[in-house]
Amino acid sequence: MKAILHIKILIGLMFLLNINLSAYKPLYFFTSTDTTIQIQDSSLQKVWEISSNTFSTTNILTSPNWFYFTSDSGLVYCYDFVGKEKWTTEVLGVTSNNSVLYKDLLLTATEQGDLYSINSNNGELLQVVGIGEDITSDPAIIEISTAASKTIGVVLGTSEGNIFCYDAFTFELLWEKNICNNHILSTPLVVNDKIIFLSSNSSLYCVNSKSGSLIWKYEASGKQNFSAKNFPVSDGKYIFSLSADGKFFSLDLLLGKIIWSSNTKDVLSQFYISLDKQNLFLIDHKGLMTIYSAKNGKELSKIDFKKSELYSFNMAEDQGNTLVGFSDGSLFTFDSKFVSKELISANQIPIASLNVIGKDEFIIKDINGKITFYKID
Repeated sequence: MKAILHIKILIGLMFLLNINLSAYKPLYFFTSTDTTIQIQDSSLQKVWEISSNTFSTTNILTSPNWFYFTSDSGLVYCYDFVGKEKWTTEVLGVTSNNSVLYKDLLLTATEQGDLYSINSNNGELLQVVGIGEDITSDPAIIEISTAASKTIGVVLGTSEGNIFCYDAFTFELLWEKNICNNHILSTPLVVNDKIIFLSSNSSLYCVNSKSGSLIWKYEASGKQNFSAKNFPVSDGKYIFSLSADGKFFSLDLLLGKIIWSSNTKDVLSQFYISLDKQNLFLIDHKGLMTIYSAKNGKELSKIDFKKSELYSFNMAEDQGNTLVGFSDGSLFTFDSKFVSKELISANQIPIASLNVIGKDEFIIKDINGKITFYKID
């Protein structure tokens, strides 16, 4: 299976009509009877707000001076932190996978199987490689070091269970491997010289970053077509993941052996690990958050946000407080003692990305592409 390096020409409507849209996320806007943001805490101030008016499920990427995001329809944006647009460019395909940033290089992958490199300074399309298969994971950056050289690679997974590694600057194919028969999901987890991939049946595969050779695999039980958002994660020694049947577990990074596990019920297929790598956070569909110890999997505390029919959340940490935004549009904060406070009430427009910019400053992107910069006085 050879990947063909080519420069894409936008060929318009005829190509788009051949896309099987039923296989992808719908490109539409969420509407609500009241889309006004209701700030519930007087210390929270809205600094500025912009709107791209485009459906966007991806995360915002930040650099010291700029932030970047994509619409699911293939538009790529760059703004500064006063809300001024720097550039906008377009790639051909559905871009619901998260992009990755490495120095002056922005890498984004379409679900139809193309990996693009973009100059992050001016939005220039540099090159594109056709994988030949649907790309079902986010791309991730790896560093491949030998005694003589260092190569920056980009890795990703496909719907056929294949994983690819390309030179991030030249798009030369460095290696490719088939590791399973299921979709590869989420973001490849890079820990030193190892890469861990998650499949759609919630199994984990650890490969060598230099060759893609399989080191170990952990085959989880559960149904097929599992949907994962932001795991597995690691503290540098252990891997944390969630299976399709609700098993929350930790594996040894070196051997892939189970360290601890906990049975969960009705939790969202995502979780968050604290910046200090000590705590793990799961939330169920009714807004009940459970905090676990990363060391032994023991339950530490709970926070009941009193929700219904949630399907996603986003978290970020800011100077000892943690922010959590929900798919109903609401935003909360809680402290180290897990005491919560509502900052923004629900407006039924899902929060798609939540990024801390500085002390008491953060930006929120909703699923309709509206981005708001907030400051806590």
